[in-house]
Amino acid sequence: MGIEYRLRFAFPDRAAVAEVLRRQPDVRETAPADRFDFGDAGHGWPQATAQVEAGGVYFCDHCGGGGQAVLHAVVAALISVFGPVAVEEL
Repeated sequence: MGIEYRLRFAFPDRAAVAEVLRRQPDVRETAPADRFDFGDAGHGWPQATAQVEAGGVYFCDHCGGGGQAVLHAVVAALISVFGPVAVEEL
C-alpha cells in the first residue's frame, strides 16, 4: 500500500532505464527483473519501489516520507538522461 505513480518518458530500451535506476543510492534490484527497492522503511519493507514497464516506470512510495525524496531523485535522474518525464499519480 502506498502512493502510486506512473512516470512516462521516451527511452531506447528497458535496459537503459534499469541502468539509471541501478545508479540510485540505497537501491536493491529484486525479482522480477527490472524491479528496484529503495531504502528501508522497517520490517523488511522498502521506502519505495520502481518497476520498469512499457512506456516508463511504475513507482510506489510505500511510506509517504522518504519515498517522496526517492521519487524526486529518480525523476531528476531520468530527466537528466532521457529528457522530459510526465508524472501521474494513480
